Amino acid sequence: MQHGEGAPVFKIGDSSAFKAYKAKPELVKVLHERVGLTLPDKPLEYIHKRLKEVVKTNRNLKMAIDVCVHCGVCLDNCPTYVRTRDIFNSPVGRAELIRAVLKADSSSGKIFGKLVGAAELTEEQLEKIYTYYYQCVECRKCAYACPFGIDQADVTRAVRGVMYEAGIISRYVATVIDAVERTGTNLNMKPIAVIKSIVFAAGEIKEEKKVEVEYYIYRDDTNELKKYVGDKEVASWKLDQAPERPEALLIPPSADFFTNMETLKGYMLFLHLMGIKYAFSTEMAELANFGLFSSERHMHFIGQKAVNTALKLGVKTVIAGECGHGWRAFKNYTSQELEKRGMKTLHIFHLVIDAIKNGRLKLNPEANGDIVYTYQDPCNYARGGDLTEEPRFIIKHVVKKYVEPINGREKTWCCGGGGGLLTDELLPLRIQYAKNWYEDALKVGANHVVRACAICKAQLDHTLPHLNKEYKRNITYSGLMDLVYKATVV
Repeated sequence: MQHGEGAPVFKIGDSSAFKAYKAKPELVKVLHERVGLTLPDKPLEYIHKRLKEVVKTNRNLKMAIDVCVHCGVCLDNCPTYVRTRDIFNSPVGRAELIRAVLKADSSSGKIFGKLVGAAELTEEQLEKIYTYYYQCVECRKCAYACPFGIDQADVTRAVRGVMYEAGIISRYVATVIDAVERTGTNLNMKPIAVIKSIVFAAGEIKEEKKVEVEYYIYRDDTNELKKYVGDKEVASWKLDQAPERPEALLIPPSADFFTNMETLKGYMLFLHLMGIKYAFSTEMAELANFGLFSSERHMHFIGQKAVNTALKLGVKTVIAGECGHGWRAFKNYTSQELEKRGMKTLHIFHLVIDAIKNGRLKLNPEANGDIVYTYQDPCNYARGGDLTEEPRFIIKHVVKKYVEPINGREKTWCCGGGGGLLTDELLPLRIQYAKNWYEDALKVGANHVVRACAICKAQLDHTLPHLNKEYKRNITYSGLMDLVYKATVV
């Protein structure tokens, strides 16, 4: 089946036909039990009650309801509205759906109803809320444009969180959360599959760079710490009997084991050349954290898996790979928990910059050819993770021709797949969202878009064939560590 097959046809002005499939109650029940929740008997009443509670405690939701003056500044900055022109698929429109429900409890709402924009929370209204709140990419671009700083992405997270408590969540988001909490990867990979992917990458590095990289893998199902040189296992011990231990734990997004192998090779070659004794762990081989998109309970649960893994291995440092929202959750939650326990946390880019500045990494930009590259910031680096200058410093050392995007740093356009929207039934919508950054790339004359984020890369993989066909161009893409790998001289 092709990506997006069977999805509705996009129509400008009305995106209501695009609904993320809902998770089945059986799956929701499993997830709830994992984080101490139980499904309410009366979901509508529960959601109504919780919305009234959350509006009192969530600053952004309260501001969206009480402070928003409908000035419209957010509209021209919202990637979902710019490309659909559906007012409900916008920051102000989404907030209005919740405002209407809360207004129904006011005196004016009870007397005048729809005349003052009030709406009872019926099944129909809830379906509308679900539809449009799962069309938001949670990019936070609106928050930077809003004169009052209202963050609709946070409102989306809060409203989705309430719906989740009542058993309503995107099937895709729920499935990914379940997979990582059970297996340690979003892709539901067994330990042997993770190991084979890493070993395969090491074999390619040996073939392409003539270097046998050294690394460790902790295999959780057998409680073994394994040491590798190139694609060969050279030692294996039960963890508590290991005579040597890694210094650092590398946590990439699991997509790097499957579709972004060049990114994975970039990590492995770089860390080896720097002499860092690092390990992967099959117990937690996932930086991505879909709890950010739907439930703080699950965000914490997933983050804690990383903490527990690092403690078990006894590492001093935990290194994050290329993943925008994963970095945001890691930087703002997981890293704090790790640092409380005496561990240092950083992004792989921080190490690369240090190596370049200190002359320890030899690079040849010629290796990446004569094409024109542009770096487009992942939303959660620029507007949620304080990682904007580091990628630019690196890319200028690994390519010959680089152009800044028109909308860079905090003004960046979302790839169109963020917020848990990277699912087939929403593909036609995601293609529309993607036109924002695609047209920016064309305007600056770029041939190649660099996006250092697993969701961005998956979104580009799905949408570029459609966009290149429509615009009659041949834009290509990669991560940043892919380019570091190619440019590295050994």
